[in-house]
Amino acid sequence: MLETRQRATVWLSFAVGFCLAALLQRPNRGPQGAEVARGPQPLSFVVETSPRSSDSPFGRSIAATAMRHHLDPSLVQAVMEAESGYDPQAVSPKGAIGLMQILPETAALMGLPEPADPAASLEAGCRYLAALQEIFGGDVELALAAYNAGPGAVRRWGTVPPYRETRDFVRRVGDTYRRLTGLDVSAATRFTSDASVVF
Repeated sequence: MLETRQRATVWLSFAVGFCLAALLQRPNRGPQGAEVARGPQPLSFVVETSPRSSDSPFGRSIAATAMRHHLDPSLVQAVMEAESGYDPQAVSPKGAIGLMQILPETAALMGLPEPADPAASLEAGCRYLAALQEIFGGDVELALAAYNAGPGAVRRWGTVPPYRETRDFVRRVGDTYRRLTGLDVSAATRFTSDASVVF
C-alpha cells in the first residue's frame, strides 16, 4: 500500500512538472492577443528555500530542467547530491566542476562552455544524462556508471565497471533516489518527447 502511494506521489509530481513546463513554453501575448516575439531566453536558476524543498536548495530549477530533458527530477537531484552536495563551487580532483560535476570538455560538447555557472552546470548535466540514458537503452544504472566513468568504460565492460569510485557513485545515487522517492533507481523514468499527461 505504501509503495502504491509513493508511486502515485511521484507520478503526480511528474504530471505537475509537465503542466508547468507547458505553461512556461506558451507564447507571450500582447494587449490585442497578438504573439509577442521573444529573444533567446537566458538560463535561469532559482534557489528554493521553502520547506517543500528541504532536500535541495535548487528544487524548482532541478524540476524545470529535468522535465525539459524528459528526465526524472528526483534522479537529477540524486545525481547532484552525490556529485557536489549542492555546492556550486565544487571541483573534483579530476577537474569536474560545479553542481553536476561536469568536465569542461563535456560541457563544451553539450554546448555549454561555462560549467561553473549553476544554471549551465544543471543544463549540461541533464543534457549529458539524457544522452547517456538514450545510448544505454534507458538502463539507469548503466547511464549513471557512464556519467561517472565515461561511456567507453561501460561499453568495454558491458556492465557497471568494477571501479570502486563508479560503483560507489551508482550506489550513492541509488540510495538518495530511494530516500527521495521510496523507489529503486531502476524505476527512474525517461520520458519521451511524445509523452502526454492525462488527468
